[in-house]
Amino acid sequence: MKTFNQHYLEERELQQHGEILLEKLITFGGQAYPKFGNVVIMAGGAGSGKGFVLSNLVGLEGKVMDVDALKTAASKSKLIQKRVKAKTGMDIKAIASDLKNPENVGALHDIIANVLELDSRKQKALMTGILAAAPDRKPNLVFDTTLKDLQKLGNLSRMLTNVGYDKKNIHIVWVVNDIEVAKAQNLTRSRTVPAEILVNTHRGASQTMADVLNMGKSLKRYMDGDIVFAFNKVGVDSSLKVSGGGGSFLDDAKYFYVKRQGKQPTPVDKLEKDIKAKIASYVPKAVTWA
Repeated sequence: MKTFNQHYLEERELQQHGEILLEKLITFGGQAYPKFGNVVIMAGGAGSGKGFVLSNLVGLEGKVMDVDALKTAASKSKLIQKRVKAKTGMDIKAIASDLKNPENVGALHDIIANVLELDSRKQKALMTGILAAAPDRKPNLVFDTTLKDLQKLGNLSRMLTNVGYDKKNIHIVWVVNDIEVAKAQNLTRSRTVPAEILVNTHRGASQTMADVLNMGKSLKRYMDGDIVFAFNKVGVDSSLKVSGGGGSFLDDAKYFYVKRQGKQPTPVDKLEKDIKAKIASYVPKAVTWA
């Protein structure tokens, strides 16, 4: 039978372990796991590992806008299969059955976004429900997007503020992965993105984030929460370890805040040289971070 001291020491060890894990989390507005009213935009190119960072490092739980799941569900709907066949002559079910083929991925994305416009319909339905929620009970949301241009940020900002979200609670986490690693990871995924599209998403996200940092006070037109850059090269920037309870956590995760809630962002030319050099070594070749 365990003594009081043994119980105390075990409990204290678990508490300290929990505090360590909490310290490693990316938090928003200085608060871990806020219950309501926050939006996190997970930005980054295809294959950068946004889902991994969200699951293991982001201290917020919210409804995730999962476009990939939407595409799969759409392809299984007989009604949608019929509509796509009538509009385009294409068999969406057959296309979705082989998403290791990059051409099929591109075709499916085009059907969902441009032919059916399901992404925008789903978001509109969600926003209608949120509009009815009390100001202090708006659900947390997570948007998984490349953020390859400022127009996307502008559209999201307008949509969110129109249904009652405070711009101080709109945050961005840019997941920065080595483009060569992203290319390799892309080949192992169930949905393979065409190489040229993958590179363009990384280049676009990189340029957008540089533009965001250089906006100064004018960024408040779009958002005024935290902005975090999270490096995500496997074996270099973090390692996944197993906890005593059988779960897992990220050890020595490398991320930094380039903007704090309510403050101006740090412009690119004011970032530390080693940080700019690291970003430049990860993203597609460009002069933005030189």
